[in-house]
Amino acid sequence: MDDGDDDVMDDVARAVVRAWPDLAIGTRTAVPKAWGALAAQGVIALRERLGRAPSDAERRALWSALWRAAREQPGADR
Repeated sequence: MDDGDDDVMDDVARAVVRAWPDLAIGTRTAVPKAWGALAAQGVIALRERLGRAPSDAERRALWSALWRAAREQPGADR
């Protein structure tokens, strides 16, 4: 994966956190199942962006970006 892929993952992760703020907050505060639900929404969003199912490496890269985005304070990207 290259830097362009990282940008895509970061963009998708930020969009998912904005779309699902309750799950991002739940992830930050360790609410059971919040991370799994947020990760699933991320994979759905990435699949739509790519127009295909993501590879294992893409999925792992997305989860990493999503975890970082969810752990940031709300509104940090505004």
